[in-house]
Amino acid sequence: MTRTRRTWFSVACGGFALVLSVAAVAPAAAQSTNAIQKYREQYDLAMANFQRVAEARGDVKAAQRAAEGRAAMRTLTDEQLSNLFSKTRIPDFSVVSMAAGYLASRSESFRTTQAPQGALTPVPATPGFPNADPIDPGCDGVDISSGTRYTQLIARETTNSILAAAAWVCNEDILGENGSAACVPLAIAADIANGFFDTSAWCAGEVTANQVDGNYRRLDHIHSDLEGAITSIVDNANANTASIINNNDANTTTLFNNDNANRALIITNANANTTSIINNDNANTTSILNNANANKNELRDLILRTQIEQDLSMPDNSAVVAIFETPTASGGYLDLVTNIVTDTIANVQAAGGSTGNAQQFLNTANAAKAAGDFKAAYASYRKAYKAAGK
Repeated sequence: MTRTRRTWFSVACGGFALVLSVAAVAPAAAQSTNAIQKYREQYDLAMANFQRVAEARGDVKAAQRAAEGRAAMRTLTDEQLSNLFSKTRIPDFSVVSMAAGYLASRSESFRTTQAPQGALTPVPATPGFPNADPIDPGCDGVDISSGTRYTQLIARETTNSILAAAAWVCNEDILGENGSAACVPLAIAADIANGFFDTSAWCAGEVTANQVDGNYRRLDHIHSDLEGAITSIVDNANANTASIINNNDANTTTLFNNDNANRALIITNANANTTSIINNDNANTTSILNNANANKNELRDLILRTQIEQDLSMPDNSAVVAIFETPTASGGYLDLVTNIVTDTIANVQAAGGSTGNAQQFLNTANAAKAAGDFKAAYASYRKAYKAAGK
């Protein structure tokens, strides 16, 4: 269900619940002026939109009826309307006005964008291919989409329910006045809503019936074509089969001779190419391995340097990766740490930057390293690295 239909379903359920409960509600003591005015406004908006629908469809009679309904409502006094609904409740006509507004918008859009229904006939695929019969011109401008017909159904059922709830009052005297005049606008609204729904339903049925009939005639046409074509296809196939067999026998010897000659040439070329490929492959393998090893070492060194520099930038009192403060002779990377800090200070100075006390910390670190105090050396390297980076 589309979003529009889900919305209308919710609106319709609320509208039907209100309309169908009119007869079951206890009589109101009095009908408020505001409620009657709201009822007039909703009715007038609904009928104005019905006029738009009728005009978009070219339905002059329905447009006139909508205008008559609006005029009839304007001639009624508030007292007449209050008397009409004195034993029930003033109905909520908002569902009808909302449905009519949607139908008016759809009808006007449909009228400007759609070709006449009678012109919507399939283009023949082959000469003589039968078409579906054109739709009656009376359906021109009639929107038969499921959303439109669903909304028309809501408008029809709502107006019929409101009229039915008031009908038993229309033919009796209420407070000395006959209520039939007050029911005229309700009857007109129901008449128009029924007409819209019935027309769309009839046109939709005509489209379906004509399509089914057209499909049947096309299937019959295809069946007749197939019967005539089968004999021609079989005869042509037999003639072609004999020609193919004769031509194939003649070509077989030529193909065998050519195949033997090509096979010998291919074998000779393959042997020569195999030796060349093997030699080239061996040379490429050696080059690839050497390049891969170089790339691996470069990546390893870059990763290790990044990890060391990250550890050097840590706070002075943070834990140290033990292998970074161990000298190379003991399997560590303290010598690489020395090079990294030294290079960093030199690079910052070469770029014109200030290194602060970095050089002093570096000297202290180198002295501690030379004395074998590797932990103290690494701690000073940290200070030197961070001082150079400030």
